[in-house]
Amino acid sequence: MDFIPNSNGNIDALIGNSINYINQNYQKMDILIMRGLYNATCIILQTYKQKRPDGKVYLYLDANKYWMDSIQWELPMFFNALASCDVISTSCYKMAEYLNKKWPPFIVEHIPNGFFNANDEQIKKSEKENTILTVGRIGTDQKANHILLLAFAIIADNIPNWNVHLAGPVEAKFSEFTDKYFKNFPHLKKQVKFLGNITDKEKLYGEYAKAKIFALTSVVEGGAPNVIAEALFHGCYTITSDIDAAIDITDNENCGSIFNINDYEALSKILLKVCTNKKLLQDAPQKSIEFAKSHYDWDLIINRINHLMNNMPTDSNVVSWQQAAEKLANIETASKEELSQIVMDLSYLEKLAAKLFSEIQDTDLKYKLNQIKEKVLNILYSSPAPQIKRDILEIAARITLNSP
Repeated sequence: MDFIPNSNGNIDALIGNSINYINQNYQKMDILIMRGLYNATCIILQTYKQKRPDGKVYLYLDANKYWMDSIQWELPMFFNALASCDVISTSCYKMAEYLNKKWPPFIVEHIPNGFFNANDEQIKKSEKENTILTVGRIGTDQKANHILLLAFAIIADNIPNWNVHLAGPVEAKFSEFTDKYFKNFPHLKKQVKFLGNITDKEKLYGEYAKAKIFALTSVVEGGAPNVIAEALFHGCYTITSDIDAAIDITDNENCGSIFNINDYEALSKILLKVCTNKKLLQDAPQKSIEFAKSHYDWDLIINRINHLMNNMPTDSNVVSWQQAAEKLANIETASKEELSQIVMDLSYLEKLAAKLFSEIQDTDLKYKLNQIKEKVLNILYSSPAPQIKRDILEIAARITLNSP
């Protein structure tokens, strides 16, 4: 792994250092991966394609609606950058669908932010404690951590054996809120703990492993935040604000709950309901871990990216919904080659869904359609899931009926 010199926040230095690196190393750079669509991205990408017209480009968008709406994508600089990409992705279904409608000439794939177990060891299981955990840049306007604290203050007397832990660097300006908060609720000083910035990953994972609930109160996120995959892999029940990825990260609320952004009263009701539901919290770790393994395992995600980069169907390889349904009916006995072809068919069909079937208003159907593609990919790269056949046949039938 090479590192270019630190640009210390200077964009011109970042561009210059990146271009220098490309000029010196382009011959061994078969793939360029860029994060985010910025002016700098476009310049760096253009330099790479000039040196390596045969090279492939993967653009990962850390996207939210507000940022994407501010980009004048029709301008030559941005349009040409997007056109040079072999794969463009974002990390939640809602943004992928939004961008596929917003940028008609381009395909935006859904590739989630995953969890990578760097030590390649079994994730340690701890005895779960009555802890509500949040992790991030504490006190920023984006993270809206005050919403969690206000919600907890409403219900704390009803759940006196529960604690709130906030892990991450704390913004200096947040002290104004916390000083007032603890003045109004001095008894909560024992239940609300600021853990500071935990740079030791194993120590941080230990906090996830002990917590029963992970809370995300953000006003906006660039798709699905990394902390969610970490929390799910450690068996946390997720309670999140209604960010773009809310449906994704809670598995359509099978592994979590969703509240309206900035609505601390609604959050307090959900927290009280969850914290007092022993059966839900007892079942939550297994459900969260199973969901995480099937959707947020970086080893699986890397295989998906590799598939998109190297095995996508061509326009001449067009299939109909009916043809795909016939293939899917025999998926449990399909060979690896047949599975690969089914994935290619589904990739194409997903594009049809994004580009041509935007009039379908059934959000549950859209979510399940995207889930099917990932399930097939997981079969291709891991072990078969016995539920897959019935799920796919049901959705394929519904889509066929809804097709023009």
